[in-house]
Amino acid sequence: MSKIASITLITVLISLFALNLQGLAQFKTSEKPWSKYPDNSGMEFIDVDSFYESLDKKQYVEFENAKLNIREKVSFKDINKVLSKADKYGKSRTGGEGYHPKRQVYVYITVSQDGKKMKTAVFDVEKQRPISASSN
Repeated sequence: MSKIASITLITVLISLFALNLQGLAQFKTSEKPWSKYPDNSGMEFIDVDSFYESLDKKQYVEFENAKLNIREKVSFKDINKVLSKADKYGKSRTGGEGYHPKRQVYVYITVSQDGKKMKTAVFDVEKQRPISASSN
């Protein structure tokens, strides 16, 4: 009888230990999913036009005599809302993991005068690095 009780106790302890490890692993991965690019919505940065003027033109430049130019500073979660404003010239979407939804980004869209070419670029406001870019 004591052998069965001991085996049962060991089984219960092993199960609890395994559940605890699994819970810790889940906690650890969900603890700080945005640790690299956290929320910076409360911080002040230069405006979207000033950033555009400081950009290396190899990274992004608007078309001369463009049909459409969009420059917006928005939260990461709103990037695709801005990009959708140019859908009639070509669809462009972006996403990514590791960015807090409220992290500030610059979104740029330019459409050529004839409406056949479109370029987009998204930059992290704080780090001033490109997140994505596209051209058709």
